[in-house]
Amino acid sequence: MLLSLSAGLHADVTITKLANAGVIISNGETRVMIDGMVVEPYSVYGSLPPEAVPSFNQALADFAGVDLALVSHRHHEHNQPEFACDFMQASTATQLYSSAQVIGLMREKCRDFMTSSPRVHEIDPQYGAPVVIEIPGVKVTAFPLSHGTRKAARIQNFGHLVEMGGVSVLHIGDAAMNPADFEREGLGQRKVDVALIPFLYFQPGPGAELIKRYLDAPLKIAVHIPPGELDEVKAYMAEAYPKVLIFERPLQEVRFSASPPPSP
Repeated sequence: MLLSLSAGLHADVTITKLANAGVIISNGETRVMIDGMVVEPYSVYGSLPPEAVPSFNQALADFAGVDLALVSHRHHEHNQPEFACDFMQASTATQLYSSAQVIGLMREKCRDFMTSSPRVHEIDPQYGAPVVIEIPGVKVTAFPLSHGTRKAARIQNFGHLVEMGGVSVLHIGDAAMNPADFEREGLGQRKVDVALIPFLYFQPGPGAELIKRYLDAPLKIAVHIPPGELDEVKAYMAEAYPKVLIFERPLQEVRFSASPPPSP
């Protein structure tokens, strides 16, 4: 799928859907994976197609050349520690950035690698003090967004704003619908071209106001849709949010085409 998003793009940018909220964002040279180290189904949530698993485990084909692997939080439909270990050891140039909770669970599966590899980075962004990750051509800003209240409040959940090729892509993990969090991070003032938004935000309730105030990017993509609910969600979204994009299968991609430069 090819879309023309902005005359400000410096290069084509592609977003490839993986499982649940997992994506790979690429400008053709640099590849950033978020919540993408998920192979098996978990509860009602999805997985990679079986034919894609060998490529994932060996970091080949669709999974080759990932420069950054980012994980929003520790839940199993966003990161599966055993498979994350397999991928990180196979993809020998990938840098992993995530929370102590995510890294701790991975350490249980591949302790030697996780404790000795210089490619594993534990980060702890705070409100008002995000962590900025920069590699050639890409800037990622990681910031906290609450996962909820009571027990859910203990889960470290990070949002990520990925800037590459003149386009900014926002991924909020499993952020709770808490306006104060979005306000603290200034999301209403940040330039966001593409927002990856959990489909629950589009259901009747407080999500609609949060989208309007903080997530109203030119392109909105609904993610984290359980496969068994896809047809129902598509029917509802076609009626209530017809301009919101829904990926229908893993490894489907959308590409934003850069406008040609003006003639001299």
